[in-house]
Amino acid sequence: MGRPLAKMLFFFATCLLLASAVSASDSPSSNEENPIVISSENMDYDTNTITVREGKKLMVSCVFESSEQIHKSDLLWKQPNGNNIDGETNPSLFAVVLNERGSKHRKTSLHFSSVHTRDTGHYTCSARTAGGETFEKTIKLVVLPTIEWNDKETVKGALFGEPITIDCGVKSPSGSDPMIQMSNGNGEPLDEEIWTIAGNEATIHSLKKEHANLAVSCITIEMHQEGNNEEFPVVDRKDVKIEVYTLPEFSTDESIQYTVIDNHVRDANVYCNVTHSFPPVRHYTFYHNDEEVKLTDRFNIFMNVGRNQGAHLRIHNVNENDLGTYKCEANNIKAKSIHTVHLREANAPAEPKVTLIEAKKISIVWKVESIDRDPALPVTAVEIRHLRAGTAEASGVADEDISDSYWKSHSIFMQRNIKEDGVYEISGLRHGHEYVWRFRQINEAGFGESVVLRAKTLDDNDLELMDSSSTITLPLTIATLFFVRLFV
Repeated sequence: MGRPLAKMLFFFATCLLLASAVSASDSPSSNEENPIVISSENMDYDTNTITVREGKKLMVSCVFESSEQIHKSDLLWKQPNGNNIDGETNPSLFAVVLNERGSKHRKTSLHFSSVHTRDTGHYTCSARTAGGETFEKTIKLVVLPTIEWNDKETVKGALFGEPITIDCGVKSPSGSDPMIQMSNGNGEPLDEEIWTIAGNEATIHSLKKEHANLAVSCITIEMHQEGNNEEFPVVDRKDVKIEVYTLPEFSTDESIQYTVIDNHVRDANVYCNVTHSFPPVRHYTFYHNDEEVKLTDRFNIFMNVGRNQGAHLRIHNVNENDLGTYKCEANNIKAKSIHTVHLREANAPAEPKVTLIEAKKISIVWKVESIDRDPALPVTAVEIRHLRAGTAEASGVADEDISDSYWKSHSIFMQRNIKEDGVYEISGLRHGHEYVWRFRQINEAGFGESVVLRAKTLDDNDLELMDSSSTITLPLTIATLFFVRLFV
């Protein structure tokens, strides 16, 4: 028999078995003699029997479909031993009374947080009206022993390019061989161009990235007979998600990075940027000339936060001994990869040419230009710091001799990407105040020499002078235009 025909017959038989579990009265109903209606998933309404596997959650609803008044304390569930079930005594078995949405009929829901075989028995819903009339309806709960899957995992993964097998086999507590069907997450047969099916196992021989998040539904159908009643199917299902693990990947196997070594205290960063990894990289180890870099006051590792995976080794007060070859080992728990970085010395950017374009009330406009027209490494950013003149004078030294540490602790810092016109407006200043400014350019290797200047924002007198100057200039401009027009 061909596989497609066999699949069709299997699904047809499955549908017949499932249909046999639903009788002609496949929905709850009430009558005038007894207005109690009990409903639950997988309930056989002919026999008022609920069959469920051990360990599952279960809720059974009991609605009093009558216009007669009934107090919520008079609608309750009773255990097989006759004891009432309330909402407080037992956290694993309790009842909740409320009004049914829409109809406003009284409703009590019986909740099992996890059913056990000891819960098998008859449960009765009892209602007593305001007139003293009592109604009852009983259901039978049958708890079957849990089935044991050959493989209990619901997430299966393997490395890219390796095989993966999903085992849908079960060990039936009854000893019988249940029927097993495998489907994808949408209930359709597994794609035979991806999967190889042998018995109760489905295999992908070589995982690809596009196989990530595939799912396999393992469905078992076991016939169960309760007393002298007809057999009916008990269906169990387990969904297995596929994960494809990959090596941490980099844009290139090796890279060259630069730093500046001079009389400044500089930090060099050795970058280890990961372009793709699943699961994400959780641990980075750096090696310098094949020796592991131990974390100290000079060496520290910082991991990226967010979508971009990666880390960098920061070397404080870098010197010539820190140059050489570094290896970054990226470990995502499933696999490891190595990225090699050659840290080399390079020249810092030249000091920039800085021109004051315009002073305003609360901002100053500067033009910052590079005097080196053919640098070995292109300038990528401009660092601009400023502090009040009084703060600069409190350092006790000339402006150009203020230390890096003093600038870092007392100044306002900003770093701007290089602009083609080189014009930068720095706002947020106080009007009528003098500031000391420091400018330096940055390339891949680090920062260059500084230019230190003073500049003052305009005060009210400056603005008045500007306004009066504009007032004088305007009539002259009009007169000039008029004069020119007369002789055109």
